[in-house]
Amino acid sequence: MNTPNTIINGVSSHMKQQKTSILFLIIAAIFIGITFLPLFASERILDLFAREDGVFENLTALYLFVIALVFGVALFYVRTASLLLKLSYTGLALLFFLGAGEEISWGERIFHWEDQNFIRGVNVQEEFTLHNLKYFQGEESIIPVSASQLFVVFAFIFAVLIPLACTISPRISEFVAPRFPVLPLYPGVLVVLTYIFQKLMLRVLPIVPALYQHPTMPIPQGVHEIREHGFTFALLASVIIYFSREWAAKKVADSQAISNQMTNLGSRIPVGMEHKGEKI
Repeated sequence: MNTPNTIINGVSSHMKQQKTSILFLIIAAIFIGITFLPLFASERILDLFAREDGVFENLTALYLFVIALVFGVALFYVRTASLLLKLSYTGLALLFFLGAGEEISWGERIFHWEDQNFIRGVNVQEEFTLHNLKYFQGEESIIPVSASQLFVVFAFIFAVLIPLACTISPRISEFVAPRFPVLPLYPGVLVVLTYIFQKLMLRVLPIVPALYQHPTMPIPQGVHEIREHGFTFALLASVIIYFSREWAAKKVADSQAISNQMTNLGSRIPVGMEHKGEKI
């Protein structure tokens, strides 16, 4: 039975969580909005942020690597997770690590591996990457969508659709949560905001050419680079919040288990033995 103090504490905790969520969304939305500002800046600034090996691409790779690392660490620290959930952590860790490596062409330009690029002949951009192979892009592509489009679909499913479905339906949540990480819903709003921003820019900038000052970089290139950065930032925030909640819940459960054990131990002590040794 819930006591008045328990109910009050629960309501207070819920209100605090709501305020934290709203504050996070405001700050993160402003941050994502700022990331689109280089589109209106000079050629030099847009090159700095949106070109190959620019700020946004390197940050995107960093975010993906950190997400992979978090899922990898979770395999060892979330010991109560089911086998299927651990398999999901493993698969996601490998997937995000693959994404991080692909984003920076596996360090080809950083470590100067150009001479060892044995797939250059079948790569659209002549890079050491899988997603740019001619089988996935260009006229010889065997799939109708690009890796970039697949990433958009994945981000929406992982950060928006699954959390939304689990929020709406407890039954779906009960089925999915033990098998696959259900991210918190509110950071997923950032994926939606980023998508809306990039669609808006792709429509507005061609109509108002004076806003876009870069003479050689196509508008979609800069916009899509910023979109990928926004999506990965949202995914990173979602994953960190997800595991912070999981570990907080685990600490509460462990604390409750210890408290129950102490209570059970105390109830087993015979009456009159509590203060044994204190009588004179």
